[in-house]
Amino acid sequence: MTIPTLRQTVMAVAVLLVTAPAFAQEQVTVVLRNGDKVTGRFEDWNHNTDMVYVRVSQPDQRIIPMRNVLALEVGGNATNLPASETEAAQGADQVLVTRDGEVLKGRLLNIEGGEGSAEENEPRTVSFRAGTERRFRLSEVARLYLGNYPKPAATSPSAPAVVPPGSVRLPANQQWTATNMIVRKGDRVQFSVQGEIQLSDDANDKAAAAGSLTGRMAPNAPAPQFPAGALIGRIGGGLPFGIGNQTNALPMSADGALWLGINDDVVSDNQGAFIVTVRITRRR
Repeated sequence: MTIPTLRQTVMAVAVLLVTAPAFAQEQVTVVLRNGDKVTGRFEDWNHNTDMVYVRVSQPDQRIIPMRNVLALEVGGNATNLPASETEAAQGADQVLVTRDGEVLKGRLLNIEGGEGSAEENEPRTVSFRAGTERRFRLSEVARLYLGNYPKPAATSPSAPAVVPPGSVRLPANQQWTATNMIVRKGDRVQFSVQGEIQLSDDANDKAAAAGSLTGRMAPNAPAPQFPAGALIGRIGGGLPFGIGNQTNALPMSADGALWLGINDDVVSDNQGAFIVTVRITRRR
């Protein structure tokens, strides 16, 4: 039995220290469009079959259709991907992010070379077209996004689930809602409002009782002088009046049925509801 010399042992350790980081830089986590992840050593992308090869372990090689790949992170586990990157990848363009923080939008051309590929003696290289073709070592790449990254699910506007007695639920996608209350001229009515509504398919286009959180207007709304989405009212078929978030009791200008409304020009794409508590002080 041959016992390694001290020099041989030191050289072997040095080789391990040099190769270990390089091997780690070959490790990738592939995020699939169905949400699954595959972590292992990137080996090859076969353009003829459009298949990606990832070595999970020595006996376990995964073969993944490139069309099923959503994103690829080098040396990480692809969790908590930066929102600024995923938003950039929501369109048809593909996105490459370097380890220096550069974000490129364009098209992935090739990943070639490296262990397990047809060109094992060449360094693993990523070719990406962003105006002009650029080439990176795989170790210089942080993440690749293959386009059409899904948008995060919109959060539903908040509104209490239970409608208390003496209150009315105002669906945001309905212009006017009957309160089933009759007021008389001179009555004073106090309104207390809970909840937020969404005024379009844009999850950031929200309104509270006083109106749009961004202050935008809706020129063709029932009361265009008030912000979009504001709470408004009317008596019978009369002219709309503003309610908003004021807590002072408002004097009623006529006799009739009290209606509450959403001050928006198009309500069909709205979401959520206001819960409005109505307190009537009768005239003497």
